[in-house]
Amino acid sequence: MFPIRFAGLLTALVLSPAVQAYYCFEPSPTYLQMGEAYFTDTARRIVVEGNEPALDILENLQGEWEGYLSEIICEGDKEAPEPIYREAEVEADVKDSNTALFLISMSKTYRDSFVESESVFLMNRGSMYSLRINDSFVSASERERRSLQGRQIGTRYVEVISEIEIENDDQITVDWQLFSNGVFVYSQRLTLDRDL
Repeated sequence: MFPIRFAGLLTALVLSPAVQAYYCFEPSPTYLQMGEAYFTDTARRIVVEGNEPALDILENLQGEWEGYLSEIICEGDKEAPEPIYREAEVEADVKDSNTALFLISMSKTYRDSFVESESVFLMNRGSMYSLRINDSFVSASERERRSLQGRQIGTRYVEVISEIEIENDDQITVDWQLFSNGVFVYSQRLTLDRDL
């Protein structure tokens, strides 16, 4: 619930409930496979209209949820990575979206009572390279160039790997990992119960 800096990366992997299959600034497996073509490949994107019957699973997840979030933020650099682990209580709303198959708007309350709002667009229709759906599991990978925010000018190449595990109609786990310019920089796990 509060930032913790770990001296060793292994410690962060062992202690953190957030899904982090990668070390901070570790290259993306897709980048390792493709090399520099990773940054320019657009031919393999899949087309998802949004009205396919299999997507009913995601539509059924719309509504109010509450639960917990754990995240790992990579600070520092490749030579001296500093993973920061945080937890928060979450109130979430899964909504319909024209651009993403899964849009979740959250209010996150951290242990120090700091409250932060965030909207996460997962499985963006225009940037997906894979999508797998069954009755209890959804996974997707997407890659796209995005504008930098804040004081920085330019773009970065972003890859997101997301998974939704559906325990039942009222319990889900949402995991996603973010790679920026080919290296791992962030992960988030949401463990949610439907707010009845």
